Amino acid sequence: MIRIVHALAFSLTLWLPASLHAMSLERVGNDLFATGPTVDQDFLHFKDAFAQGGIERLILVNGSGGDLWTGMQVARMVQEAKVHTVVSGHCMSACSLIFMAGQERSFGTGSLPRVTMIGIHGAHDRNTKQVNPTLMPQMFAWYKRQMGDKFDPEVINQALYGIKEAFGFLRIRELQRTHEKDRTPLFCPTGQTPFDQCQQHTGKDAFSLGVVTKAETVTLQLPDSMKVQLAFFGQPLGVPKVNLHERADTMIEGLCKGQLLCQTVAHRTFSNYLSAHHNKAMAIGWSKTGFGMRWEMDDPGRAMLGALYQCNHAKNNPKLCRLASVNEHEVLPLYDEAAAQATALLSQLQVPAPESFQAERDEPGASTPTRLRWTHQLTGMTPKALDGIPRWDTAALAQALRQTNRTVVIDAASLGPVIPGALSFINSGLAFENEKLEQPYAERFAQMLRAAAPDPDQPVVFYCNNSESWLSVNAAMRARQLGYTQVIWYRGGINAWVQAGLPTVGRVPVAVLY
Repeated sequence: MIRIVHALAFSLTLWLPASLHAMSLERVGNDLFATGPTVDQDFLHFKDAFAQGGIERLILVNGSGGDLWTGMQVARMVQEAKVHTVVSGHCMSACSLIFMAGQERSFGTGSLPRVTMIGIHGAHDRNTKQVNPTLMPQMFAWYKRQMGDKFDPEVINQALYGIKEAFGFLRIRELQRTHEKDRTPLFCPTGQTPFDQCQQHTGKDAFSLGVVTKAETVTLQLPDSMKVQLAFFGQPLGVPKVNLHERADTMIEGLCKGQLLCQTVAHRTFSNYLSAHHNKAMAIGWSKTGFGMRWEMDDPGRAMLGALYQCNHAKNNPKLCRLASVNEHEVLPLYDEAAAQATALLSQLQVPAPESFQAERDEPGASTPTRLRWTHQLTGMTPKALDGIPRWDTAALAQALRQTNRTVVIDAASLGPVIPGALSFINSGLAFENEKLEQPYAERFAQMLRAAAPDPDQPVVFYCNNSESWLSVNAAMRARQLGYTQVIWYRGGINAWVQAGLPTVGRVPVAVLY
């Protein structure tokens, strides 16, 4: 079974919200629309908006969370204004506090049903992502007050105190447009917990818990600035540039290179794909034949992850793959564009002076680990050193990438741009205490690493977002355990690379490991 259903947070980010850094507010008549994360300055933005008077509804569109103080301040402001609140898409963390302030509360249209939800969880430190129980009582009291006689202390206690890291949530989905089985609240203690292992609160739903005051979904017309746009790992796709029906023969010829059996299978595959409903995606083997395909998924992000995973881990044919299409868009050219751009950038790459990275080299760190870190503990200060694995700074990596015989560089993150020439391995730095999950995951990791670096003596560098992500630590340690002799860890990650003024390219993933 394809075990990617845990990746909701990731797949949602493949639909680009209007703002990535703060809440964006837009008033239409008596409706105030708000989208994005809730951060410090948003308190003043809301204050100014409500001061104008006449607001009857606050419509929260894909609210991804934010800080507790601002969330509570805005929530009290909404409560005092006695407005109704509506959610379109996801409303997570601090957004749920604001939503619960509405005199009446409901779900709205504008996003797909199964990704329209309220997400409740406990407070955590903004930087370390570690859970902070001292902040829970005020949140508990707020939910209790707003939910009234429908308040279930057991459910809310679990949502607040039961999470193991910042991405654990109680997910409460929309009612009217979803199947009955999808209305059951789902508690996942971590962001990596597969949905089939999360606790279901059977017999309860958003209405019975007092999260919404009416079960009917409100019909909304979102402002153009807040309508979700299809994107490919951060790159907006816009209007399809080609007709996939007309391009099918050319794509099949490029894939099969004259092999009759391959062409026969490919024609049947393309026919199935083209006739399938959205959301759908197709991936094809890179340097090896084979494909993966998913359709009728909740959103295009899930479809892309599923198609790539299926292609990567086909029985007896593990391989790196590239996504060929998503919905009606051909995305294979994005891989060629990224490769050409990387080649050009690396040929002109200027190596910064090593002395300029003294602070990077001297950054404090945790003690050297003796084992992989479990999936629910992947944030926090990383070690200063790893046993048997050299640690590079930005200058060392830049120098290596200038060489003709380039080092294999693997990006262990899931979002954002990558270092030119790096291979994007999504979910490649996980580790599981449960052996039933760990053993097959380790096998998939080994297969994808061998596909990327068939020679165990060639240099392989692992990196992630920054020095507080353990994904690259786990991946580097796994590679060393597999017998790779020149494993290298770039601790600073993409943050250090960008801070040095060095170029990046768009993410074009070639492997999904979980």
